[in-house]
Amino acid sequence: MEKLTRSLRALARADTLIATIWLAVAAKRGALSALAALIAALGFGMLNAAGYFALEPHVGALWAAMSVAVADFLIAAILLVAASAVRPGRDLDLALELRDNAYEQIAASAVNPMDLAGRTLLGPLTGIVSRYLRSAVGGAPKSPKEK
Repeated sequence: MEKLTRSLRALARADTLIATIWLAVAAKRGALSALAALIAALGFGMLNAAGYFALEPHVGALWAAMSVAVADFLIAAILLVAASAVRPGRDLDLALELRDNAYEQIAASAVNPMDLAGRTLLGPLTGIVSRYLRSAVGGAPKSPKEK
């Protein structure tokens, strides 16, 4: 029974560790994606400014705003690629291995529940039956506690 409890605790810890790792990955991806969205919004604002400056006769301001907008979009694209490349490390493999090991131990303990019940109940049940038989016979010596 202790082995089953230990296996269930290991399973719970492994699942908690796996969830924590995936939450960390999701937080990193989310932060990078939010930064990319902010930079894309700034790029869109600069693109709007570039369109405005295109209407003006001054060509210098237009190309400056266009180059800043293109640079913002490139930075946003690089950040999105970086966000999609974030993967969990080797600690996830270890956590998955721990979880699989816990599942195997639980399955091994649950293969024969009658064996588990027999080991935990057979000793006390044998003692009760032997005391009953001794008291029924009457002439059998009592246990040291009953003297």
